[in-house]
Formats: sequence, structure tokens, C-alpha cells
Amino acid sequence: MRADELPTTFPPRFELEVANELSWLLRAERAGVNVTPMTVVPPAVESAFYRLNNLPERFGRLFEGVAGDDPDEDDLEEHVGEARALVLEHALLDEVVDSLYESLAASPERVVVRPAGEAGVAADRGRGALLAIKRAWADEWELEKLLARLRAGRGLLPSARAFLLHDAAIDRATEELPFGPDGTSAYAWYDGLGRLARLELAAG
Repeated sequence: MRADELPTTFPPRFELEVANELSWLLRAERAGVNVTPMTVVPPAVESAFYRLNNLPERFGRLFEGVAGDDPDEDDLEEHVGEARALVLEHALLDEVVDSLYESLAASPERVVVRPAGEAGVAADRGRGALLAIKRAWADEWELEKLLARLRAGRGLLPSARAFLLHDAAIDRATEELPFGPDGTSAYAWYDGLGRLARLELAAG
């Protein structure tokens, strides 16, 4: 894998293709806001995991004949457990794991592991964080999420996501910040040293 396809420290070494929380954090950082130290796992890591373990083809066979735009819930439910197991039983490339551990070396003992734009879960730095990422990938094969993808016409496979890992001890500020797209206000979370850690678009 190329360097821009491996876990890295913020700011990331890969180009952002969509406007999401990570792009907002970069916008804030470039505007002079101090962003908390974090590890960024690019979407390419999940994409490569699926590709190298032949998972698209295996999921296609697993759900063959039952995964149309109007699927039967009972038919799908028979297979979601096996789908989750397919994700959990396969390992990531050693270079991905090494890069993740290296980028987390200076992190606190407890970090939050979260897809960009979501709250995530707390985990121990290192292997705990790695397993949390894999569980998040496997959770995309829960019945409700699979049904939502199929009924929305997005297909069988989940979209690869960027993950952010940083200090789990963060608090939400009372004031909103103008770092969303087109100046949209966003809720902000900060670590104990007052560094920006998370942004979420404010409603309306």
C-alpha cells in the first residue's frame, strides 16, 4: 500500500474527496485552530481490507438472490451473522497494523475510535483500537443497516469511511463554530487542553 493509504497522524497525507467532518477539521486547522493530536485511518484501509480478502465476491455469493432493492427481512437475517463473521475473522495487512500502532504511540491510554461524523466508542490504545475499528466495519452488516443500504439503492456493500482516533476525554462547547460547509455552524468538542477534537453540523 502507498503511504497515503495507511493510518497517519493528523493532518492526513491523502486527498479528501467529500465534505465531511475531517475536511471541516482541516479547514479549522488551516484557519489557525489548534486541533488535538489524532490518528486518521483513511477509507483506503477499509477498501483494501475488503479487496485483499475477496469480501465483495464472498458477500455477493452469501446474499445471492436475497439482496435486491426490496429485500425480505427474514431472508437477509439468515445471513447477517455470517456476514459479520467474515469481517471479524480476517486480519489486516501487517503494514496497516504497524502504521496504526506507530501513529497511536503518543496517544493517551484510552482513545475514542470513531468514523468521521460519529461519536464512536472508547478503546485501549493499540490492539483495543484496532479491534474497535474491525467491530465498526462488522456493525455495518447489522440487519437494519443492510436494509437501509439496499432500500436506498446503495447496493450491498457499505461505503468505506475515514476513522478518527484521539483522546477519549473530550467535552462539547456551548458555543457553535462556523467551520461547516459554506460557513454553516457546527458544534465543537475540545480535549482537556482546549484543542479541537470533533465537529458536528448544527441542525438548521
